[in-house]
Amino acid sequence: MSFHFFISNLLEPISYGLCGLALLYKQRSIQLKWKILLVYYVVAVALQLKAAYAETNIGLYSLLSSVTSLSLGTYFYYTLFTPWKRRLVILFCAVQIGYNIIANVLLPRGQVFDSTAYVILSCGIVLMAFLYMHQILTNVTEESLALNFDFWFVSSQLFYHLGSFLIFLTYGYLTEKILTSNLYSYENRIYLSQLWRVHNVLLFLSSLFISAGILWTSFRRRSPSL
Repeated sequence: MSFHFFISNLLEPISYGLCGLALLYKQRSIQLKWKILLVYYVVAVALQLKAAYAETNIGLYSLLSSVTSLSLGTYFYYTLFTPWKRRLVILFCAVQIGYNIIANVLLPRGQVFDSTAYVILSCGIVLMAFLYMHQILTNVTEESLALNFDFWFVSSQLFYHLGSFLIFLTYGYLTEKILTSNLYSYENRIYLSQLWRVHNVLLFLSSLFISAGILWTSFRRRSPSL
C-alpha cells in the first residue's frame, strides 16, 4: 500500500473512526445527541471503507452527504435552544435531502462527484455553527468553554467545513470539465487527487481536535483541581 493511496483513500475512514472511538470513550456520560453522532461515525467508517476500494464511489459519497446532514442536523437541533434556530436546522436538512433526491433519483448527473450536495452541506453546517456561537455569546454561564465539549465539536466542524468549502466547490466542476474535454490524463488525475488529499488532511485534523476535546474535558472534570 502506497503513501498516496493511504492519504487519498484511507485517511477518511481513519478520521471518522478516530471520532467514533473518542465518542465511545465518552460513552458512560454520553447524551442522546452524542449517541446519534456515534452511530453516524460508525456508518461513515463503513461507507468510506467501501468507497476506498470501490471502482465507482460517487453514489457512496452522495449517500454520505445525506447521512451527514441528518446526523449533524439532529445534533444541532438538540444543541440549539431557540425555536427559530431549530426551524432553520429542519429547513437545512429538508433542502439537503430534497436536493439529493432530485440529483440522484429524479435527475441523476452520472459518475461525477456532486459538488453541489457538499457545498449545501458545508454552508448549512457553517450556518448552524455560527448559530451555536451566537447562542453561547448571548447565554453566558460560569462554565469554562474549555470544559464544554459542544464548543470543541462545533469549532472542529466550523474549521473543517470552512476549510473544505472551496474544495467541494471546485472538485466536481474540475472533474466534469476534464471528462467532457477529454483531458483526463495522468497529470490531471494527479492534480485532482492532490486536491482531495488536502480535504482529507483537513478532515483528519478536525477529528484530532474532536478527540483532543473529549480527552481534555474528561481529564479536567475528573481532576478539577488541576
